[in-house]
Amino acid sequence: MKGKERTLFDEFLAGQNQSTQKYWKEMDDIGKRKDVDVDKAWNSLYNRLEEDKLIGKNNIFFNPVFRVAASVIIIIGLTFTGLYIGTNGFERSDTNTITAGIEQKNVEVILPDGSKVFLNRNSKIEYPDKFERQTRKVKLYGEAFFDIEPDPGKPFIVDAGTANITVLGTSFNVNTGNNRVEVYVTSGKVMLSSNTGNQSITLEKGDIGSIHDNYASKTANTDPNYLSWNTEILIFEGDSLGKVLHDLKRVHNINIEIQSEEISNLRFTSVFDNQSPDTIIRIICTTFNLEYIKEGNIYFLDKK
Repeated sequence: MKGKERTLFDEFLAGQNQSTQKYWKEMDDIGKRKDVDVDKAWNSLYNRLEEDKLIGKNNIFFNPVFRVAASVIIIIGLTFTGLYIGTNGFERSDTNTITAGIEQKNVEVILPDGSKVFLNRNSKIEYPDKFERQTRKVKLYGEAFFDIEPDPGKPFIVDAGTANITVLGTSFNVNTGNNRVEVYVTSGKVMLSSNTGNQSITLEKGDIGSIHDNYASKTANTDPNYLSWNTEILIFEGDSLGKVLHDLKRVHNINIEIQSEEISNLRFTSVFDNQSPDTIIRIICTTFNLEYIKEGNIYFLDKK
C-alpha cells in the first residue's frame, strides 16, 4: 500500500480488538500474493476462529451453504484487494515527509531518483523511499523549486492538490498558495493539468501557468524576482518602494511598515545578493534619507 492508504488501514486496525487485527493482517498478506488457494485460506481462517473460541461445533460455519457463500466472499475480497493494489499503483515503500518551518527556507530534499527539491517556508513534500512503478510521484503542500533528473520512461508527477504537474526532466517552481496552483518553468517543458482533467496547458521556459477555480491560464514571466526566495538575489530597476518592500517580505519573511503614501511611490534601483534584511533596510534608508525603527520582526520606515 501507499503511505496514505497504509495509514488509513493501520488506523482502522488500531480501533479493533486483537483478534480482529490478527485476521485483517493475515488477509492483507494473502492479498499481496499472486496465487491464492481459497480452500487453504478458508481452513486457516476457520481454524483460527475455532482456536480463539469465536465459533462452536453447532455454529453456522458448519453449514455447507454458508461455507460456499463464504468462499465466494473470500474470492471476491481477495480479487478486489489485488485489483485495487494493482490499478491504484500502491507503493510498498514507506512515505517520507519533509517539512520546512516558518523560519526555514531552501530546505534541500534529495529524492530517490537523484532529483532535488528546495522547499520554501511553511511547505511540505511527501515522497516514497523508492519510485517503484512507471511514474515518479510526489505530493507538495506550499512552494518548492524542483530540479528533476531526466528519465523518459518514467515521468515525474507533482500532486499539487487541485492540479498535477507532469515532466520528464526539467526545472520549475510550484506554488500551491492562495487557492491556486502556479508553476514557473526555468528549463524544459511541463504539463499542468487540473484534477478533473478538463483543463491542461503545456509550459515552456519562462512561462507561468496557473489553475484557479478549475480554469487554466498561461503568461510570460516579467518579474526578475519571482525566484528570489530561492536564489536570494533581488533586482530592482526603477521599481516603486512599495514593490521593493513587498519582495523583501516574500524573500526574507519580514514586515515593513511605511508611514506615508509618498514613501511608497519612491523609485528604487539596486541589486541585492544575499545581503541581510538589516543591511538592505539601511541601504534603502540612506538612499532616500529615511530612518527606521525595528520592533521584533517589523521595520517602521519614516522620513527623518
